[in-house]
Amino acid sequence: MPTPTAAGRVEQPLALLRLLQSAGGALSTQALLQAQLARIEWQEARQYLLRMLVAAVVGFACLLCALLLIAAATLLATWETPYRIHMVVGLIVLSIIGTAFGYWRFQINADLANRSFAASAEELAADASILKAHL
Repeated sequence: MPTPTAAGRVEQPLALLRLLQSAGGALSTQALLQAQLARIEWQEARQYLLRMLVAAVVGFACLLCALLLIAAATLLATWETPYRIHMVVGLIVLSIIGTAFGYWRFQINADLANRSFAASAEELAADASILKAHL
């Protein structure tokens, strides 16, 4: 192991600079490729999220209107019967089930969105190991 001297302190950074200079082309090319991959994946994720948002807003508006109309018609049809309370409870339970289903589907889509950058992370790790092996 070399002893620390003033000349040794200068030689170590110079050796590091020479190493970086020899690997500079490969590092810059790899960084450019990784930036392009990240940009493409970000564009895909943004388009996916926009489609998901539009579908959720349109679906929610339609579902809300349909549920309100069905609930009003059901209550109107059963108002003068002894089953009025049962129908109100049934509508509440149905609304809760529908909300839980919607939340479950949203969570599935959110998990898919979280995995969108997994390919980039794996690619970065593989490239780092290749560069370490060559340096």
